[in-house]
Amino acid sequence: MTFSICASVDGCHGAAIATKAIAVGSTAPFVCRHGAVCTQAMTNTPIGVRTVRRLRRGEAIDDAVASLLEADDHAETRQVHGIDETGSIVRHTGSECISHAGDRHGDEYTVAGNMLAGPAVLDAMADAFAAAGGKSIDRRLLAALRAGEDAGGDKRGPTAQSAAIVVFDPDTERIEHDLRVDESDDAVSKLERVHEVAATAGAEWAAEYPQLDIRRYPK
Repeated sequence: MTFSICASVDGCHGAAIATKAIAVGSTAPFVCRHGAVCTQAMTNTPIGVRTVRRLRRGEAIDDAVASLLEADDHAETRQVHGIDETGSIVRHTGSECISHAGDRHGDEYTVAGNMLAGPAVLDAMADAFAAAGGKSIDRRLLAALRAGEDAGGDKRGPTAQSAAIVVFDPDTERIEHDLRVDESDDAVSKLERVHEVAATAGAEWAAEYPQLDIRRYPK
């Protein structure tokens, strides 16, 4: 049903996600000053909301999610993954998630998906994120999402119906750090296009209107 990536790089945290369903950005990816998490498969949005609350209180992401899943009677239908500012990760793919379902992780990221065309989707996402090292976190996340789509993505395909990217940047929050395509016949491509437009427009706005303040995570 869904493929996604969470990452934490040099104090920036972000998530990118795509699925063959509408409005995934409104229910699944969550970020804060302390990490990123995605809740998917049989989505439980409160797990995402409560995880970032617990991260703000200083709890490690693996402890936070484990506690929330323990209290969930339908935990085996859930897929939850993420990473916090310390590099701690969480990966949970319930036994009742629809095949192919699985996850991957590296030093800076977690990748997970369910109802996928196959395991190559996850491998491609992980490889693309690593290969894009040196680029900004938002561009690395989008590179991973594109690789997952090109590797087959959601097996209901041929292309995702909705997609989203969300990023916390401690230094400079940008327009392109919070974007969603809620319904499209090619959501990943549209998200890439909107990101490019937003990056250009955002830079122009910042130069023309220095008083503009778009902080989404003010202290």
